[in-house]
Amino acid sequence: MRSKTSYFNPTLFKKNLTRFWPLWGGASALGALAPLALLMIMVEDRMAGFDGQPLEFTRACYCVLAYVVPIISLLYALLCALAVWGWLYNARSVGMLHALPITRKGIFTTNFLSGLAMMLIPYAVTGTLVILIALVAGVFEPVGVFLTILGVLGESFFYFASATAVVFVTGNPFAFAVFYSIFHFFAFLAEWLVSALMTKFYFGVSTAYEGMLEFFSPTLYLINNVRPGGHYQIISTPDGWIDNGVLESVWLENWHWIAVYALVGAALLALAWTLYRRRRSESAGDVVAVGWMKPIFRYGCALCAAVAGGMVLYIILFESLETGSTAAVLPMALCMAAAGLTGYYIASMLLAKSLRVFRGSVPGAAATAAAALLLCFAVAADPAGVRSWVPAADSLESLSINVNLPWTRNVGATLYESADIQKVLDLQSAILAEEEVLDDGRGEKRYAGIYLTYRKADGTIAWRDYFLHYNAAILESSAALAQLQAVLTDPAVQEDNIFGSSRNFYDSEKQDVRLTSGYVGDVYSEETGEIEGLDLTLEQARAVEAAVRRDIQAGHFGKTALLTSGEESRGVIYYGDLMLNYTITDYSVTERGRSQRGPYTYGTTASFSISVYCTETIKALEETGALDAKHRLLTQMEYDALQENSSYSYSSEDPHREYSEKGIYYPDGIVYPEEAF
Repeated sequence: MRSKTSYFNPTLFKKNLTRFWPLWGGASALGALAPLALLMIMVEDRMAGFDGQPLEFTRACYCVLAYVVPIISLLYALLCALAVWGWLYNARSVGMLHALPITRKGIFTTNFLSGLAMMLIPYAVTGTLVILIALVAGVFEPVGVFLTILGVLGESFFYFASATAVVFVTGNPFAFAVFYSIFHFFAFLAEWLVSALMTKFYFGVSTAYEGMLEFFSPTLYLINNVRPGGHYQIISTPDGWIDNGVLESVWLENWHWIAVYALVGAALLALAWTLYRRRRSESAGDVVAVGWMKPIFRYGCALCAAVAGGMVLYIILFESLETGSTAAVLPMALCMAAAGLTGYYIASMLLAKSLRVFRGSVPGAAATAAAALLLCFAVAADPAGVRSWVPAADSLESLSINVNLPWTRNVGATLYESADIQKVLDLQSAILAEEEVLDDGRGEKRYAGIYLTYRKADGTIAWRDYFLHYNAAILESSAALAQLQAVLTDPAVQEDNIFGSSRNFYDSEKQDVRLTSGYVGDVYSEETGEIEGLDLTLEQARAVEAAVRRDIQAGHFGKTALLTSGEESRGVIYYGDLMLNYTITDYSVTERGRSQRGPYTYGTTASFSISVYCTETIKALEETGALDAKHRLLTQMEYDALQENSSYSYSSEDPHREYSEKGIYYPDGIVYPEEAF
């Protein structure tokens, strides 16, 4: 009689489940808490948790599948893999199990299926409870539930298959946890490390990570790409608000990536079987159990240590010697070589399980140092042109600029017209041309921080941050700073900088913007000698608004940006703010989760400071009677002088008298305890 070969052993399967029941039982108990909490909420709301809408229930399921299941599966697969494959890391257990009358195929199949069962049991318990609650509440939607179940099956299979593949790479449980984490986030970590190194050499580049290899970091890719989508019915209430529109349709965007990763899991499972079939029993306890992977581990650790450790070493030893924001290439290269050699020998010690790794290591160490030096010089050479990248104006949907200035308010604007965008791009080119001068922070200099955000036509976003150091001599001779001054006084920039908050956020054709009033802060009264606030009537506010726009067109706003001293700034900028109040009626409809937004009215304020250069605005304030011979604005210098010459009066009951007697006064009129500073 011909004997049969079984690839599945029921006894081993049951043994695994009964032996590790606290793992899947505890996970099931924790998973059951979520639907039970949902049930209690629905009972309190009289079963109105989803407003009787099956699509709302489906959307909630999709949210869990998209944002929760990947994270839980990532962590839980590691525990399940250690449970069913942990015996591989103990030589005695390996010998015992391999002595049983079960083939390796039988062991592999049975352990994988038992581990996968442990993965799915908690999801099955949780899902069953959720479905029962949905049936009772009348919100069960079969299509959404079916797709959610398929998604959970696909992701569970992928994560456990990947954990199984990593199991056979190593013979150490601690190494397994590290390798498993590296496997799932290696692409992210590698791109981040190289990007961090690039920022050390490229002026203006604060981050270059764009997620180009994010597909190889599955958890991040799934969370960022698989997401629920929905369309809500537009329902208008009598007062113009739309609070809870009815969900008309719901879908799971990019669900096919779950299927793709499930196929990747099948390939990893085949790799795991290949590794197990050739695995030596003596590899139990080894950090790396696969012979051809040992050089990869050794040199991979060396290069990662070279990049990460090299940057840390450079920051400790050389960063304080820098004259600008970029690193010196040679010191960085030496630091990377030293850190790479350290990583090389640490990896060698882990592989050999011994400290005696120096004999015969010269060729490998030399190759590591050479690779670290080559990587450093290659990145510093910028072969991809990252540092000098300046996009074409017509390739951008918008460009946002924010300028951080030393003596006055920041200037920020978002530009959409190609002609306006091109002016900022010309500024960027001029800054790059004068990098050596403007990035030198030595001596008595001021600085301006320029933050650029590019939104490309394809929806991606890029950033550049430039910190420009200057003094009076540099300001006079620098073409880049002259271009910056032109941008800061450009009407398009100042229009958005001042009135951006009063323009609509979505579609200007669907909003009605109305000026309602104004306010002039901190007007000095010659009669009382006090600082007062002044409310503007609608007519006065209209006249002032028109004057402000004339000053914008004349380039009067922004002229105080690049001053070289605080004294000069205080002498031309008026103390206090000018405010224009607006009422906006929004007729657009946008989705905000479960709520809708339709026609409604809200208020906003354009608040800004003015200077002696804003002649049209000052003239309008005088012509409308807001300012006269007895009521005038004070420059910041005049205000400071007024405060210094004024005295603080107090009654006998003044609780701060002991401090005021010490002469501790502050411009806001409050006396603070000396020990508080």
